[in-house]
Amino acid sequence: MNEFENPGFVRKNAVWVVVLVVVAVFGLLLFKGWDQVVNEKVDSMTTVTGNFSCLPLKDGTPDTQCTLGVRGRDGLYYALDISRIQDANMDLKAEDTIAVTGVVLPESEVVGSRWEAYDVRGIVKVNTLLRTR
Repeated sequence: MNEFENPGFVRKNAVWVVVLVVVAVFGLLLFKGWDQVVNEKVDSMTTVTGNFSCLPLKDGTPDTQCTLGVRGRDGLYYALDISRIQDANMDLKAEDTIAVTGVVLPESEVVGSRWEAYDVRGIVKVNTLLRTR
């Protein structure tokens, strides 16, 4: 007897396919935007995960001094203000993967900042800076 002609076998496998699709959709919705976590209702903290890299200049010319910031997984650049943390991790190198937690200020709100020449989405006032994988 052929197992595929049995209606109970087809119905049982259809249920498992539906369950698998529901789990996959739930997983995608759950982890969407996992690289930038915002907790604005409690303390306005944001966590940006990405690569420690040179910030691009607004005019598109190469930066000879390489001012370091973070290129988030969303492809946007963020300047890092580490003046508020005492134990900065000084052994970081360009392209290390990092997670930065702090308050993000739009670059337009920080008048006269040293990052005015750079094409950044915002400036992170860093509370924690960790190397990740």
